[in-house]
Amino acid sequence: MKKKVFSLVLCLVMCASVLAGCNLFGRDLETYYNTVVAQINYEYSIGAENFSYVEDITKRDLINAYNSYGYSYTQNGYSQEDAVEMTLDSLINRSLMITEVERYYKEAGEELLNDAEKTYLWEETYEAIYDNFRTYYNEILGIEDDTASGDEETSGTIYEAYDKQATLYTKQDGSLGIKKVDIVTNIRDSKHVLKNEGGVVYDVEYQDDEGNYIFKDLIYDNILAYTKKGNTGSTNFRSALNEYMSVVRENYSYLDLDDEKTCFIFELDRIYDILKDNYMVEKYEQIYNRLASSGSTVTNVKVADVVKYYENNVVADYEKYKSDAETFETDILSSSTSPNYINSSEAKYFNVAVIKIAFEEGKKEALDTKLTNGMDINEYYSELLKLYTSANVEIKDASTGEATGKTIGAENLLSQIEDALLKTRDYLDYDTVINDTEKVNEILDMSGVSQSASEEIKEETVRNYVERYNTEIAHEKAEAFLNYYYYYNDDTTYLNQDKLSVFGISNSGEVLYNETYSSANVSDESMKDYEMYNEFQEAIKALYNDGNAKVGDISNVVRGSDGVYILFYAGEVNNLFSGITEDFSLTQKDVLKLANTTFNVFTDKTIFDQIYESLYVDSAYGEYEENSINRLKNSLTLGNDDGIVKHVDKYKDLY
Repeated sequence: MKKKVFSLVLCLVMCASVLAGCNLFGRDLETYYNTVVAQINYEYSIGAENFSYVEDITKRDLINAYNSYGYSYTQNGYSQEDAVEMTLDSLINRSLMITEVERYYKEAGEELLNDAEKTYLWEETYEAIYDNFRTYYNEILGIEDDTASGDEETSGTIYEAYDKQATLYTKQDGSLGIKKVDIVTNIRDSKHVLKNEGGVVYDVEYQDDEGNYIFKDLIYDNILAYTKKGNTGSTNFRSALNEYMSVVRENYSYLDLDDEKTCFIFELDRIYDILKDNYMVEKYEQIYNRLASSGSTVTNVKVADVVKYYENNVVADYEKYKSDAETFETDILSSSTSPNYINSSEAKYFNVAVIKIAFEEGKKEALDTKLTNGMDINEYYSELLKLYTSANVEIKDASTGEATGKTIGAENLLSQIEDALLKTRDYLDYDTVINDTEKVNEILDMSGVSQSASEEIKEETVRNYVERYNTEIAHEKAEAFLNYYYYYNDDTTYLNQDKLSVFGISNSGEVLYNETYSSANVSDESMKDYEMYNEFQEAIKALYNDGNAKVGDISNVVRGSDGVYILFYAGEVNNLFSGITEDFSLTQKDVLKLANTTFNVFTDKTIFDQIYESLYVDSAYGEYEENSINRLKNSLTLGNDDGIVKHVDKYKDLY
């Protein structure tokens, strides 16, 4: 059976946020676990300095690795013997790669991990620990797939910025090419740095003057806070932490982990080591690409592939929707379908970011039951108004998405959002700008256009400037709204999705929306004489403003049948290119437009990014991985049969 040399890459990704799966053995003999099962005899140079030493891999290392990820090989059809051998190979390969990364950075005179990378690893460790912890909490509540159904059963949703995987660049001949984004460079150069009040960078490995690992303690204290009395769900969170630690103790029964904090820190260190090693693999791949590809990164996706993919999708959707407005309406309004061709012959469509503040659970249902049982409609209306007035939303934590226990009423929330939007810059009006000679000259100067240029060139320059400027303003307003959208919202349907809620206005003036919001509109004939009747529908129409809306326009608090809503206009849905027919085609330079067009104002993910993700297959790294490992075995070790020695008789009992 062929074994994958770089199995470590898969393993580390797989187990980064998943607790170890099974306990291989649980003997108490310390000598058993300290048995050396493999040795790497290192011998290499950095400049004039020579290094020669032996690294031992113990049975404890092998069992820990097996418990962390090696068992998954058997779940994928490998025999127990193969699974153990592959786990040991991954440990050896990991050591070689990490040593090469350390050697490379030392030779280059650079620090192995800078402050941004330390922050990144601390945050990744915290997130992985939290995800495991939350998994046990969900199991206690009987929640599957993070689906919420009740007061304590809300899974947190946080804003996730898009990490680009590839970018366009200009080749020497002037044509466009695609190269993979260097993840390590992005983190090393662009990742934010977290520091405490004392100015110390968040670093799992940092020790203060008294030898305390203060940032490990911070993770423990943050998790422990969920279990404190008075916090929402504290009893179940305490049970979740107990269960989590119990499984850790069971998987590592040969260690003394009776004390909860000791057990927690052990698990934290286990996860941190995996994540750090995984990051070192990323660093190794980056180093290899630098050496093998003259600084470029390898990708099997070409610009022509992206263009053809988009052309095919647009033409396919054009053929599907050009004469079927009904199917198009269903698909464009759906939360899961994003047509590549917009059929606007029957209606205009636009994006809306919806904040929902749900009624307190059971209150509206109880009131409706009273109405069914004969309650006077006027009394019902009076009680319903009280529900609207008392509607409030729990504020979520930006780090975890969990409810903080603090609430805010709808009107106060709207006031805060309006204040945030007022602090952003105003849009420019082209007609106003083009008639302002001083402003026109300033724009021409910034754009490198002579004032003696033709009027057509001047007008085009100004128009392009205004469009770029207003695009920036739209994103400013979206950013101002973003935290409220994520952390003051009872509706998580569209959070971290490429698509936002889409509404339409038909040619006859009818408001179009999908079933998600059909229940929001109060359209019961019995309520026709009351002011909230069709209020949601009328608010959508008012927000669109006959096509004059701008990103950042916002509704008042809108009363619906299941709570209240705040609506944020997020842009019209249009075809990216005009003149689409069955013969639609693009030039390679049109890919720039794909790369500059985001899916919505809340994300940096572009149409190009989505296409690249669909087309990319990581075959390039697989093609050279085995040669790469062999190169390390020759350059870092003795380079012969004594370079790496496996003591099979010392671990074959694990089969």
